[in-house]
Amino acid sequence: MSSKTPSHVAAQATQSGVLKNRSRLTLIGVMGSPKNPRALLMTAGGKTLRVELGDRTPSGKVVAIGEDNIVLNAGHGTTRLSMPN
Repeated sequence: MSSKTPSHVAAQATQSGVLKNRSRLTLIGVMGSPKNPRALLMTAGGKTLRVELGDRTPSGKVVAIGEDNIVLNAGHGTTRLSMPN
């Protein structure tokens, strides 16, 4: 069995250019269970972070993870990041 994704499947499963030229932290995925949610974030520099409740990010502490969003608290207020369209 090969782990390589066929090109026609990859083309249908991805949106070209969605994550290019992001100037801020971006939510790129949510996973896990409702009791133990995790999220994938991409920094402006292109680094990928896997976070869970209580973790610190460049934009604040993770205080909530929903089905398609994450809430960060940076002391001056909260910021909600949603999946890119």
